[in-house]
Amino acid sequence: MTNINNKALNIKFILWFFLIVITIALLSITIISMKQQTKLQNELVYSQLQHITTSFAQRLDKEIELAQDSVRRLKEYISILELNVEEKVTFLQNMMANNLQFNNNHYSNYIAFEANKSNKYFKQRGKLLLAHKNISLLDTVRYNKPQHVIHKSINTINYANDPRQSWYYLSKHTPDMQITPIYFDKDYTKTTLISISQGLYEYQTFEGVVGVSILIDTFFEDVENKRFGDTGYMLLVDYNEGIVLSTTNDTRLVNAPERQITNLYTKDTGKSFWKNVINEDTPYLEVKNTDGEFYTLSSKKLRILPWTLISYQKTSELKNSSKFNFVYLIILVGFIFLLLLILMLILFKLLVSPLKILQQSVKNFPKYNPNISPRAVVELQILAINIKTIAIKVIKVNQEKNECIKRLQNTLATNSEQEKQLAQCQSKLVKLQNKTKVFQTDLEKSNLEIQKARVKIQKYKLDSKRAKVQTRTADQTKTQFLANMGLELRTPMNAIIGYTEMLQEDAKELDQNDFLLDLQKVHGASFHLLDLINNLFDMSQIESSQLGLYLETFDIAPIIQDVVATVSPLLEKRSNILKVSCDSALGTMSADLTKVRQNLINLLSNANKFSKQSTISLDISRESIDRVDWIIFHVLDQGIGMTEEQIDKLFQAFAQFDMELSSTGNANLSLAITKQFCQIMGGDIFVESQFGQGSTFIMRLPANVTPVEK
Repeated sequence: MTNINNKALNIKFILWFFLIVITIALLSITIISMKQQTKLQNELVYSQLQHITTSFAQRLDKEIELAQDSVRRLKEYISILELNVEEKVTFLQNMMANNLQFNNNHYSNYIAFEANKSNKYFKQRGKLLLAHKNISLLDTVRYNKPQHVIHKSINTINYANDPRQSWYYLSKHTPDMQITPIYFDKDYTKTTLISISQGLYEYQTFEGVVGVSILIDTFFEDVENKRFGDTGYMLLVDYNEGIVLSTTNDTRLVNAPERQITNLYTKDTGKSFWKNVINEDTPYLEVKNTDGEFYTLSSKKLRILPWTLISYQKTSELKNSSKFNFVYLIILVGFIFLLLLILMLILFKLLVSPLKILQQSVKNFPKYNPNISPRAVVELQILAINIKTIAIKVIKVNQEKNECIKRLQNTLATNSEQEKQLAQCQSKLVKLQNKTKVFQTDLEKSNLEIQKARVKIQKYKLDSKRAKVQTRTADQTKTQFLANMGLELRTPMNAIIGYTEMLQEDAKELDQNDFLLDLQKVHGASFHLLDLINNLFDMSQIESSQLGLYLETFDIAPIIQDVVATVSPLLEKRSNILKVSCDSALGTMSADLTKVRQNLINLLSNANKFSKQSTISLDISRESIDRVDWIIFHVLDQGIGMTEEQIDKLFQAFAQFDMELSSTGNANLSLAITKQFCQIMGGDIFVESQFGQGSTFIMRLPANVTPVEK
């Protein structure tokens, strides 16, 4: 065995070495920590003031961004003026009032036009639409309610010719969004505001302005009322002019009893640091006031407005809010050193001494049995027990070795019996192979039967194809017959209609009023019969699956206007009024334009047919259901309504009603065709009605139609 005489590696020396190193490290860490703690404590105190300033500046920027979003929404409302609907100015002003309710700082919405646009929309030389809140309700819950908003409509053009009206004049030369300086609106609202405006341009031609005004009283209120500690205040400064925009009652650093009075760039302030603080983002800066007191400043420039937010607080108050006692740190280090010393003594007693005993027992193994004190560490006690166990196991292993030799001899004797068992297994394997051959023969027979079945299936498929060809030929013959018959019937019907109109004109000229009523009945019956012929032809195309879709992308609003113009003469005959309500974000849809238009005309004609001297409503909206955009059309009438039995038959092609519906002499063929058109385009139509209380037809079509295969 190699002798180890290098005492520098014994456990005792290592423990003393680590005790000295740890002591020196603790003293160094204590000194460095005290210095770093002082520095970090100051930075932490100043960072609190910086965080307050930054978060409040972001809040003000967010208010301006919300105003810009409101201007964009207001700009989209202009499309309402293009619709041919009654009371569009009132409807637009209501939308402007609703746009004001979401933010307490937003005071007014305005839309103003140049002379040419005012004349087009309103037949006036000028037009200013203004919706503003009631300043007398500022501190009440009614202040933001749309129903309490004041509406004004001004027909003069003065705003367009006065450069002092910066909310209008700034947008005359650029389509970008503009923000006005703070101004007093003496002409319209008598309040102090800032305005965010955007010009209306068409083909680079200026046509007017839309905008949102923010009330300065509410916008500055949070800044002027913000307090932190006993000496912490905030103020807003225009970094272009150096003017203090908000007020502050604290005169120890800044005296601004009124808004836009104090200028921090002038020499009378006596402080040269203001210009740097106002024009840069300052995390923190310690300054001295005229009384010799130290204050800490923090500034943040707003992203959109040319303003800087400044926070300041007395430095002594900031530092007194968090102190650190270094005595506690020294006591903690001393306590740790004492624990280390005690740990060293325990390790000598419970670790080093037992290890020497174990070293002696290993040298004399297996004759010497170590006796470890019960006070030694648990691991050393377990190690001593394991050494004893290993000695016992060595003896036991030798005994087991002798027994294994005897068992090996017995195993060699039993090999002969195992060879006999192997022969028996081989005979069984041969029998299994014979059975496998039989199974293979049966499998080949089954394959032949399967091939015969496949031949029969092929024969049945050929017969099915022949039947489909015959059916298709019959459908084509039917379609051709109906097309020829439609042409043959339309020609004489058009002639009857033409001659009837001529006879009516002759009867009017000859003052034959007795014949005029009969001729009008013949004329109406001819139109009715021609409509039935057209519907029958459409039904034949639908049933033969030959009705194609001509998909195109188009704006929805112009189609609604076209349909309204088409059905207006029918409504006038029965003294009905059509009320149209469109979602502001209808946009476009991709569908068969002709079929969508025909469906709307069918539904409005049906509603008009069963209403008289009442109101018919057409509501159009856009909804997203299961990530698919749908266009929803609601047609409401106040007519005679329907029973449950009539609703069940409503969309059947040739069903007739036994009540007042059948008195019109018209089957519900057009409604059946309307439902077929909806389903072909991937949509559907529903009806809700009560007898005597009117009906509601709901047509739902996908915004992007995909042809439905039948």
